[in-house]
Amino acid sequence: MSMKYVSEVADEWLELKRLSVKYSTLVKYEVVVNNHINPYFQNCPIDQMDDEMILSFFNMLFNQNKYANSTLLTIKYVLKSINQYIQIKYGTEGNRMELIKIVKKPNRVTTLTNYQNSHLSNYCFHHYEPISIAVLIALYGGLRIGEICALKWGDINDDESYISINNTIERLKSKESTQKKTSLMILNPKTTSSKRIVPIPLFLLEYIQNYRKQIIIHSQDDYILTNSQRIPEPRTTQYRFAKLCRQFGFSIKFHSLRHSYATNCVMQEIDTKSLSEILGHSNVGTTLNLYVHSSLDFKRKQVAKISKY
Repeated sequence: MSMKYVSEVADEWLELKRLSVKYSTLVKYEVVVNNHINPYFQNCPIDQMDDEMILSFFNMLFNQNKYANSTLLTIKYVLKSINQYIQIKYGTEGNRMELIKIVKKPNRVTTLTNYQNSHLSNYCFHHYEPISIAVLIALYGGLRIGEICALKWGDINDDESYISINNTIERLKSKESTQKKTSLMILNPKTTSSKRIVPIPLFLLEYIQNYRKQIIIHSQDDYILTNSQRIPEPRTTQYRFAKLCRQFGFSIKFHSLRHSYATNCVMQEIDTKSLSEILGHSNVGTTLNLYVHSSLDFKRKQVAKISKY
């Protein structure tokens, strides 16, 4: 058998992954293979991919100083997994991927200031339009933008005051060979725990009920943001949000609304386990690391509880 090249085996590995990971994850792996691994190891036989070459590859990525920490960690995972596949199928000697150390940087949580919060809330509560309901559901329900886009009228339970999260919407590379390179896809939520029920405050439910009175709803299966069967585009919501923020003289990301919701819940001393389930985190540790220590005001309140002997 002629010796294979790394790029050939990387494509084999992708085909195997196609059977075991969701499509959005597969697309992320394909980007890593096609944009990073294959170009660098294009003409490298698998028995010549040694520790020195791998170190050189990561040094190149580090020196370019343009990749997020999460991207570097994904590249490391993909190359390590491909390396293990090569060892198992082709019997080559293993490379010491443990030599590659990528320090996990702490996640930076960006929340709204009081000025931003008050202006956005005041505007949205007095307007009945798609961007307003999207902002309020994120700010007072903690949903991700893809989850909000996937919401249908039937997902709102008025009697019990909650929202059911069943899907998310992402724009990904088209599965079929069509003229369109990307298409909107209805997917399962980010993790299994992201499929959940989110209780909402009564003032948000009241707004949603008033919103429904302003429009004609043809079906409970219609998407909330389009009030039709047309799939909402997350980028459209992001564009409208950016435009709304510029109206008040500031610029923030839509995801900051979710961060603000979580931080506000912590400040109100909502149980961390409950908050983790509401946010759809896969484990409580994610919630603790991101939000419980994010507010100096919260720390002051906790310290104030200490009594003198």
